[in-house]
Amino acid sequence: MNNLQKNLYGLLIEFDDLCKRYDIKYLLAAGASLGAVRNHRFMPWDDDIDLYISRDNWNKLRHILETEENVLPEGRSFVYKENTPYYCNPIPRYVNNQTTTIYVSQSLPAKACGQHLELFIFDPMPLGEEAKEEYLDLLHVYTELLSPYFVVNKNASLEDWKRHYELYEHYCKRIDEEGEEKIIKELEETLQQYSPEDSDQYCMRWGIKNYIYDKEHFELESEMGQFEDGEFPIGYYPEGILRVAYGDSWMYIPEYEEQVVHGGLKNYKIPFEEYTSRYLPKMNRESVFEKYKINKRNNASVFYQRREVDMLVAKEKVLVGSMHVISDLEGKENYLRSLLNNREYDAISENLRSFLELQKTKDVIKYNILVPISDMNLATYLFSLIGQGKYYDVPIFLNVREKQDKPLNDEFNQIKDIISICREISIARYDKKDVNLVQSLIDKYEKKYPDLLDIYRAKIWVMESTANSIEDYNDIDSLCNHILSLYPFDGEIMAFQAQAKLECGHEEDAMKLYNESINNTRNGLIWQKVEDESGISRIEIESELIKMIDD
Repeated sequence: MNNLQKNLYGLLIEFDDLCKRYDIKYLLAAGASLGAVRNHRFMPWDDDIDLYISRDNWNKLRHILETEENVLPEGRSFVYKENTPYYCNPIPRYVNNQTTTIYVSQSLPAKACGQHLELFIFDPMPLGEEAKEEYLDLLHVYTELLSPYFVVNKNASLEDWKRHYELYEHYCKRIDEEGEEKIIKELEETLQQYSPEDSDQYCMRWGIKNYIYDKEHFELESEMGQFEDGEFPIGYYPEGILRVAYGDSWMYIPEYEEQVVHGGLKNYKIPFEEYTSRYLPKMNRESVFEKYKINKRNNASVFYQRREVDMLVAKEKVLVGSMHVISDLEGKENYLRSLLNNREYDAISENLRSFLELQKTKDVIKYNILVPISDMNLATYLFSLIGQGKYYDVPIFLNVREKQDKPLNDEFNQIKDIISICREISIARYDKKDVNLVQSLIDKYEKKYPDLLDIYRAKIWVMESTANSIEDYNDIDSLCNHILSLYPFDGEIMAFQAQAKLECGHEEDAMKLYNESINNTRNGLIWQKVEDESGISRIEIESELIKMIDD
């Protein structure tokens, strides 16, 4: 842990003690939950801790905070909408007042400006798809009305934004006529009216996406997960929670450029009031707050037009950039397919570099723009992703292709079938950890796709899970040799073979394979497996690499 993480971890210990003292249930969330499940620690770049809490448990905690004395340690505070002027956020924060973490959106309330834990509150949703849609529409509008500091639902599709804005505008008019406090309270009562007994799911939304979980994740007995030196609640079926939050690739560690680091002014030694006391006396907060509200409405009113312009700009970029793509790929369909047949996946990516750089551009994906490429070449690339065990990356491209007018051909339908199978196996293996279920899926799909890497990985996992003799590990070693002859750089298979060799007494070969495996996969669960079995910590190596890059 770095110094920032040590402070955050101290806050987590304090909050956990508080919850145990008053019998309050919560769960580790987001990066902390990923860290606990994947590698039992902070990810090297993590700079915050998020928690999940149900509305009932938050109400219980809030009542304690407001009615009892000396609940919190000295130098700590709980900041939430109801107890802090200008704090327009549905997320309560447990704050270390002796440190500084100031984001622009928190500079005006100037209370949640130290290092903090964030509590994401989940409410029961109504039953029925239509009722849930109406609920989500109101929730989007509520969060937009609540925050004057920025456009909250900025990642909504153009169609959704247009629909939500009409509802937002309706409620803005009601606020002007009836008062903001009344309308916000009305929305809160509507959204919080459902009881767990009359619901099958819980929902939290703030900014980026909906997080909707089956209520069993919160209500059944929580698993405990190791996080640094302690154990903390991670929910019932935590892998399923992570799959909802992060998608099918939740177990994989992102590359450096994809790692999310929060901005803001940070200092783990100086109390935030040393900063806020310098600017607060120089402003009229009420006046600034009202100007924020005006500016927010103005921004919301033109947001759709801005997004339309963004879409047109993205289309123009594709139009210009596609000339290089068309030139680079002219006459290469059969050549690229020959590379696929030879499993030369890096060569495929290299030949498709100009296409991939353009197609992966954020706005190109957001607006479902397909860079001109033949169906055969696109299918070749998607098959290459599957061949590398990256089925979870296929929908990024396939979803854009499906939005086009031209129907999908047989190869794309086969690709959809394969990724459905890979996902089914992944859930059975990683989330449910059900050996019998995984074996049944292998039996069901192996004849159809005998050389599918995800089926091979599942087969080795089953063999290792049931191994109890040297002969069993020799069989694993032998099958790994075959798989690596087809997929020579698969780090996951290398890790299984390393354990087999270790069990068979070939320690030197095993350690060599362990080192190779962690350099050929970013599967965090495999990294932890290697560390548990060999003591080689890829996470520690990653920490040093990040420090070197940052320095």
